[in-house]
Amino acid sequence: MLEYFKKVYGHVSDFINGLTPARKMAFLVIGSIITVAMAGLFFLAGGKTYQPLLTNLNPEDSTNIIRILRDERIPFTVDPTGKNIAIPPESVYDLRLKLAMMGLPQTSVVGYEVFDKQSLGTTSFVQKINEKRAKEGELMRTIGSIKGVKRSRVHLAIPQKTAFVEDQKKSSASVVLDLEPGTVLTEKQVYGIGNLVARAVEGMEISDVVIVDSFGKVLSSNPRDPFAAETATQLEYKQKVESDLEKRIEAMLGKVVGDGRVVARVNADLDFSQVQETQTSYDGDAAATASVERDVKSMEGSRPGPYGLAGAASNTPGQPPAPNAQVRNDTKTNREIINYRVPQVVKSTRKPLGEPKRLSVAVMVDGKTVKGAAGKDGTRAPASVEAWSPEKLKEFEGLVANVVGLDRKRGDTIEVKSIEFSREDFEEADRILADNEKKIYFQKMLMYTVIGITIALFFLFVVRPFIRWVTENTIDSVETFLPQTIEELEKMQKNSSLPNLEDNIPVMPEKIDPEKVEGEMIKEKIISLVDANPHKAALILKEWVIRESNKKKAEAAGSAPGKGKSA
Repeated sequence: MLEYFKKVYGHVSDFINGLTPARKMAFLVIGSIITVAMAGLFFLAGGKTYQPLLTNLNPEDSTNIIRILRDERIPFTVDPTGKNIAIPPESVYDLRLKLAMMGLPQTSVVGYEVFDKQSLGTTSFVQKINEKRAKEGELMRTIGSIKGVKRSRVHLAIPQKTAFVEDQKKSSASVVLDLEPGTVLTEKQVYGIGNLVARAVEGMEISDVVIVDSFGKVLSSNPRDPFAAETATQLEYKQKVESDLEKRIEAMLGKVVGDGRVVARVNADLDFSQVQETQTSYDGDAAATASVERDVKSMEGSRPGPYGLAGAASNTPGQPPAPNAQVRNDTKTNREIINYRVPQVVKSTRKPLGEPKRLSVAVMVDGKTVKGAAGKDGTRAPASVEAWSPEKLKEFEGLVANVVGLDRKRGDTIEVKSIEFSREDFEEADRILADNEKKIYFQKMLMYTVIGITIALFFLFVVRPFIRWVTENTIDSVETFLPQTIEELEKMQKNSSLPNLEDNIPVMPEKIDPEKVEGEMIKEKIISLVDANPHKAALILKEWVIRESNKKKAEAAGSAPGKGKSA
């Protein structure tokens, strides 16, 4: 067996050495391409698929997780940003549980579950810190559930409570938002986040919350001046009222003039003053007696009147007393109080904020499109644009006045004008786009055609000649490898290169008919030629039949005159 491989190696070496330099280079290039292609196929067939383990990681967490994967000898892949790690699917869930037990990623949000495990020796300071962490974690979870917010960080500054109210400081908060790409929060969303944080902490106001994005841009206005905040709210309400009226006008006239052919602008002067009135009215004609109170007093009687001499004589001792006189006194008093109930009406009125004081409405209407007249040949002239008639504009004005609630007594104004709109010509742009599309289409067709022709030429002029060349050389090498003479055959048998040769060589007859052998060989050759080209063989047979027929006709024509003469 070793001798056999040596001979095969020798023949292969002779075959390679017998090639020309060009063929050797071609053989080397083709062999390299085939080897690389086979290696790539085996690599793709044996390659592993990966599934994301964790995404959107911070650099610290990504470094720690990669270190663990290397220690566990688990294959992994990391994207160019370093935030996403993928591993084979069979290890994803087990490794996630293991990382969770190890506290990775460390940037995970901690909420009120921080109080699930508490030791007996926990101090009040640690309790306060844990409470602050729990509030921050819960707020981060809530803010992270808002659409467009990818990640958030909340920092609370809660001062300690004091016994003196004047020394108590207010709580404040800072919020950092990491938004999704292409997401822009509106003012209402920012206000909602600030209000959410302020309501979650006792004693905090929305003006004490500062919200910034991941680029450091301040998103929250939070003016501390209440008047400025109120002014901003009033301006927003004014814009909303004007926009609503404009949309109503355009939607109504658009049904008549056409969609996009009406432009309306409204200037609303609103009254934001807070007025509360109390009005009391009395109805004297409908008065009624509510209550009557009467007090009657009568007194009759007499009493001794004064007697004696006037002056000092009555006080002189020894003088006789004066005669006694009687004084009579009758008294009668009547007192009456009548209470009347007068009907009264008390009205307390508070005027709503933002009541319109004056409206100014301007409406611009596009001209009316008039179809062209039809010609005798069936063609129609191009359409034209005409201005609306004054009567029609007056109708539009009345409709708009009713829609916006116009009040002439209040000083409201309205103006409706018919003006032809300027129209952009998109035909040139469409033509340029169509030309670009055709150009791109032809470029792709040319590219694919060139690729197809290149592949066809490669197989026609490289692969096909190479296969033919390898086949021809292989046949020659096999013929040179086999013994050519009886002497070489006997030599190989003598060296035991071909064992059991006598059993495999057929017995040849002693007498061979050379003519028979030659005839069989010619027959086999003819059969092979006919099988290889049956069309040409049919033409040859046809030619033979025609020649034989012409020959017989010529012979018949040569014998015909002699028969006539004899006749």
